[in-house]
Formats: sequence, structure tokens, C-alpha cells
Amino acid sequence: MNDSDSSHPETSEMTDDQRELRRCKQEIARLKQLVVKLSEIVLRNVVKSEGGRQSERP
Repeated sequence: MNDSDSSHPETSEMTDDQRELRRCKQEIARLKQLVVKLSEIVLRNVVKSEGGRQSERP
């Protein structure tokens, strides 16, 4: 019984670490999605900007 009591804090700590790792992975995935969306917006703006410049050229 004493052995299980002493190992319980480690198990709980590992569970907390695993939970934190999962949360971090989810946050990284969300940030990656934001980077993709921002990249698409920037690319669209560059294309629009280039289109405007080309129509101004003689």
C-alpha cells in the first residue's frame, strides 16, 4: 500500500505533464492554421497589388 501511495504523485504529475503537452500541441496546431490563413491573405493582397500595378503600366 505504501508503494502505491508513493507512486501516485508521479502518476498524477505525469498526467499533468501529458495534459499540458496535449494543450501545447493543440495550441501549436491552432497557430499553424493562423499562419496559413495569414499567408493566404498576404498572397491575395500581393496578387491584387500586382494586378493594379500591371494595369497602370503603358
